[in-house]
Amino acid sequence: MARSRASDEFTKPTGTVIGKGFTINAANFACQDSESMRVDGTIIGDIEMDGVLNISELGCVEGSISADSVRVAGRVIGNVHCRNVLHLTASADVIGDVRTSNFIVDDGAVLLGSCHTNISVEGGHIGVASS
Repeated sequence: MARSRASDEFTKPTGTVIGKGFTINAANFACQDSESMRVDGTIIGDIEMDGVLNISELGCVEGSISADSVRVAGRVIGNVHCRNVLHLTASADVIGDVRTSNFIVDDGAVLLGSCHTNISVEGGHIGVASS
C-alpha cells in the first residue's frame, strides 16, 4: 500500500517532547519556536502551534487544539482544528468537534463529536477549500 504525502508530515523529527509522567496545566499552551511537538504526558489547557502535533498512545490533551497537522494515538478532550491534516490512529479517543482540510481515520479510532472536512482556514475564517 502506498503511503500518502499527508502521512509523511508525521515522520519528521520532533522538536519538543512532553514526556511520560509530566503534566502541564496552563490556560493556553503556545508552541511557536518548534516545528513539531510530541505529547507523551498530559496537557491541561488549549494548545496553539504552527507545525505538527503528535499525541502518543500515552498522551492526553484536555483542551482545544489548533495546529497545522495533528496525529492522535492517545486521548483528546476538546475541539481539534487543523489547517492541513488530522490523523486519528486506531488507538485514538477524541471527544470534541474537529475541523480539518484532510482527515485520516484508522479502523478502531473513536470520535465523539462533529466533523467538518475539506475546509480552508484564512485569518480565522473557515470556508470550503478550493481545489
